[in-house]
Amino acid sequence: MRDQEFPLLANGNHNMDQEKLEPPRTRLGALWRRLPSSPAVRNALSATVEFLKPEFLQRKKAAAPRKGNTAWLDGLRGGAALTVCIMHLTVYTHTDMELCYGDRLPNGQLNTSPAALPILRIPFTGGHYSVMLFFVISGYVVPRRLITLLHEGRKDDFVEAVCSAIVRRPGRLFIPVALSTLFLAVVMGHIIALPVPFPFYKSNIVWELYNWFGDMCLFLFYHRFQLLFTWYNFHTWTIPVELRGSLWLFVWLFATHQMATRSRVLLTCAKLFYLVFWTPGGWYSCFFCGMLTSELDLLAESGQVRLPWDGLRNFFIRRPRLRMFVLHLTLLIGLYLACQPSSDGKPREELLGECYGWKTLNRLIPGSYKDGPPNNTHYRWYYLIWAAWFTVVGVKEIPWVRWIFETNTAQYLGRHSFALYLIHGPMIGIFSERVFYLTGVKSPIDLDSFVKFGHLYNKWHDAPWWPFPDGGYAGLEPNFLFCVALSIPLFLYVAELGTKAFDAPSIKTSNWMYRKMKEVR
Repeated sequence: MRDQEFPLLANGNHNMDQEKLEPPRTRLGALWRRLPSSPAVRNALSATVEFLKPEFLQRKKAAAPRKGNTAWLDGLRGGAALTVCIMHLTVYTHTDMELCYGDRLPNGQLNTSPAALPILRIPFTGGHYSVMLFFVISGYVVPRRLITLLHEGRKDDFVEAVCSAIVRRPGRLFIPVALSTLFLAVVMGHIIALPVPFPFYKSNIVWELYNWFGDMCLFLFYHRFQLLFTWYNFHTWTIPVELRGSLWLFVWLFATHQMATRSRVLLTCAKLFYLVFWTPGGWYSCFFCGMLTSELDLLAESGQVRLPWDGLRNFFIRRPRLRMFVLHLTLLIGLYLACQPSSDGKPREELLGECYGWKTLNRLIPGSYKDGPPNNTHYRWYYLIWAAWFTVVGVKEIPWVRWIFETNTAQYLGRHSFALYLIHGPMIGIFSERVFYLTGVKSPIDLDSFVKFGHLYNKWHDAPWWPFPDGGYAGLEPNFLFCVALSIPLFLYVAELGTKAFDAPSIKTSNWMYRKMKEVR
């Protein structure tokens, strides 16, 4: 009977491939064993695995490059990017943490957390300070080769380098933003379609692509007066500022490249004085601060030009202990100014007038920073200019501080700083938001958050294995620090992928664009 019902089993000499009778798992295993035999598939699989592999697991590690004279700047940029990540995790879950220590919070309590103390507050609320560090560092690094060419008298090479920089800089800044936001719009918004608190995706992928294209067109117009960010990543507002500042430096150097070095340096000092004290241009002042510092360092190495302050410089060189004391004091002042209280809701007089140490400093802010609406926030950038500039000078000149930013950890952060800055905002919405709800750091406060995340609320917090108590100082609660400890490693891993996927390719693409432009006749 069995043979009649299943003739294939009764006849062992049938022509059907025996593999078709194997269980599905066995057939899949056989298929998998055959796939690597194809060179194309094998290479694709190998490339995918290599792409996804974290940096610390890379078997073939290239020889570590020699650290150049500006390696410390890479480490400082990496530290600033990490600070931005922690800051956004903090202020996203803690209202008005940026108020000064002892100020009254909206809930009536006093802001007396140790995370609000001067200097200690920088990792938790130092985001704007970190952005100003980005601008000073860019001003130091980006025009450095141009300045070197001018010092060497190679004006033809300088003109070629300026043309190259003007073409390559926009691609270097905007291509990573375009690629990363396109990935968010298509993959995260419609293929994976994971609910996120921001941005609000369109109803279908065609409409999403149209919206992304229009958003990118506005974003690329870096002269616009309205909000500078792309709606797919709110933290990208600094990218148009980076381009504006960089182009301003290129134009300035080109306009003054026929001048003698001494005259150009003195004119740059006058320009910087104008920007700092007579305009609300704090962002762009930082670029000129960085460029001036870079040129003075190059001149100090060569000694080819005498400047009015050389006597003061030589005075401190002959007194190294006094010089180190002044440099440490400069760094300390910079770190204190980096802790400037901030608020988007409180008027300036109410905000700074209630803070010890800031009442007098508030009165010293130039009148140009009062321009704008009653609750304008231009004032917050004035002291951050000095904070960022003093920090860069202090880190550069103090050996033990400079060493910190030349360590492998700092250099790792520096390699992935741009990608880390770009991905941390979306990753907060994709990953950290869920962990905040799971651990009870956040609770649903409206219908939208309840629909998206209500099912996650307190799931870990109420589990028997949950080890952390409730409460604690703001920004230092055990459950919040647990969320940060989970988020940062994932951010760093995704930043590694971002460096490979859109940061490094942007450099090659920008160079290719300039080569092709030169070939056009």
